[in-house]
Amino acid sequence: MADNYLEKKMEEFRSGKRVVRRPSASLESLLSQIADAPDGAGSVAGAAESAVMPAQLEAIVRAGKRLPEAAGFRFETDSVCISGKSSAPAAVIRVLGPSSPRRYVFEAGEVLLAMRLKAAELHLRSSFKFTPELSAPANPLLFTLSVFK
Repeated sequence: MADNYLEKKMEEFRSGKRVVRRPSASLESLLSQIADAPDGAGSVAGAAESAVMPAQLEAIVRAGKRLPEAAGFRFETDSVCISGKSSAPAAVIRVLGPSSPRRYVFEAGEVLLAMRLKAAELHLRSSFKFTPELSAPANPLLFTLSVFK
């Protein structure tokens, strides 16, 4: 039992340790996924008819909240029931800002980028509608992010 053990260990040591490489999403691949998705209220062609998982939606919101610039923002999420339409979003995230939304446009852009990068990392498509000019002080909607499979 012990005599073959040392020979096997020495052979493993000489041959080197086996390295398992797992592909991870690079910034270039994430940005290309974002560039493929339409901006605005358009639809994503060929989106799957399954819903975005709640954990995925929470991860996207968490990525946006991770930035210190998002401290004054509120995040509202809705899962949308898809009824046979391949262009319907599976989930919608609304980001609401402070009372003067035009002042926080740059910060909103940073939060939006973080959220879209997280969605791309999770192999989800996304589109957004940026609406600070439509915001009223009572409901200061900065942008709406739609997430698709």
